[in-house]
Amino acid sequence: MSSNILRKAIVPVIAIIVLTLSIAWMAGLFTDKIKPHEVTGPTNNGKASFKVTATLVPKYESAPASLKARETTLISSRILARIENIHVRAGDIVNKGDLLISLENSELTSQLAQAKSRIDSLQGDMKEAQNTLKRIEKLKQQGLASTADLDQAQATFTRLQGEIHTAEQGQEVAETSLGYSRILAPFSGRIVDRSAEPGNIATPGQPILALYNPSSLIIESNVRELVALKLKLGQKLSVNIDSLGLQSIATISELVPAADPNAHSFVVKADIPFDENQRPGMFARLLIPIGEERIILIPSEYVRSYGQLHRVWVNNQGNISRRFIRVGESYDGKVEVISGLAMGDIITEFAE
Repeated sequence: MSSNILRKAIVPVIAIIVLTLSIAWMAGLFTDKIKPHEVTGPTNNGKASFKVTATLVPKYESAPASLKARETTLISSRILARIENIHVRAGDIVNKGDLLISLENSELTSQLAQAKSRIDSLQGDMKEAQNTLKRIEKLKQQGLASTADLDQAQATFTRLQGEIHTAEQGQEVAETSLGYSRILAPFSGRIVDRSAEPGNIATPGQPILALYNPSSLIIESNVRELVALKLKLGQKLSVNIDSLGLQSIATISELVPAADPNAHSFVVKADIPFDENQRPGMFARLLIPIGEERIILIPSEYVRSYGQLHRVWVNNQGNISRRFIRVGESYDGKVEVISGLAMGDIITEFAE
């Protein structure tokens, strides 16, 4: 009886001990521990090594920027008229003087014809008045005409001279208005927007087309005042246009002398080389040098990458160990090490 009770009490205890030992074994309590960040490997076997040191490199501040056209304009009508035809669309390349927009001009053509007709009529009256004036002057010399007759002839001649001058000015106005019905390109460039169609009424000042000169694109950036005050006209800066994968050199052409009181920044404008793929409004980054800094750079061939993990082999007095590192920017075949290595460490090209 007592042996059965003892047996029943021992069995659960043994089961608990076995379960505890199994959990401990699975947790690795009976195996040697290795630090998570490094794994010991065999010796170097004569592979090339590199001693980690600090390198002095230029430090840059990336200022958000955008591409803008220095030579750009909104094209609108100077008269109230119906649009007869628009000869271009967005994206078209035009040359200076090309016809862009034709406005209805039948009324303007009629006004010009009336002005010319009135001038012709007045010139006929003027010729008659001039002959009359000469005749009365001769009669006055012969004593056959009075002074009043001469004064009246002179007044008629003078009045007609004034009317002809006024009519000629009216003709010039009519010709100018008729010229406004044909809108020409003010400079060579590319059409970027078309906001009206034939049949619409063109109102003075209301944009119909937008035109810019692709060769006049510049970089414009708001640079914080502490950095902007150190910039100079003509200074060369690197600029990146990420969407095009393009890096080029920009030359500072304008430093706006007034700061934005809210953002405490200055507008910096810089000329860039022409590229046919560039468009106004594109995002760019202006790289402004702000000094130098010491960083750790190692040759990229010493780094093994596995997805987002990066690893090197460290030679610690002949004992090779694996170490994971965090990398940053690349510099001409070298990579920046943000963490994981210290100055004086020796890394090797250990092959697995």
